[in-house]
Amino acid sequence: MEGVAYALIDTNEIHVSSEYIGNYSGDVKNEITGVLYHEMTHIWQWFANREAPTGLTEGIADFVRLKAGYAPSHWVKPGQGNRWDQGYDVTAHFLDYCDGLLSGFVADMNKKMKTGYSPEYFVELLGKTVDQLWSDYKAKYGI
Repeated sequence: MEGVAYALIDTNEIHVSSEYIGNYSGDVKNEITGVLYHEMTHIWQWFANREAPTGLTEGIADFVRLKAGYAPSHWVKPGQGNRWDQGYDVTAHFLDYCDGLLSGFVADMNKKMKTGYSPEYFVELLGKTVDQLWSDYKAKYGI
């Protein structure tokens, strides 16, 4: 397979590339544990009937990896990135910022995504639009 790993959410399966594992030059146990945290999140998270931005769902998975302590050193630093829904590490750091504003924010967002998705969820949970939050986040890091 190409890539690192993927989750089949309909059958609760996680597939990891043996080629990726075989060619990984760092701490393999730490990396694979992080990958499994990310992919397992996809098994458990809500996808808003497939309406949520992919960048958000991937960001939630990397947020879980980040909070578990398995973020690799090559990830962007907090404040970097071009869009809040860029996905993966960029969105994970943004979600960590949002979670710092309201403890449990990511869990609450996931709960709301059980039946659909709306950018209004950010306003409902944090009192600001996602664009306002992104601007505040970038300003916090002087970017």
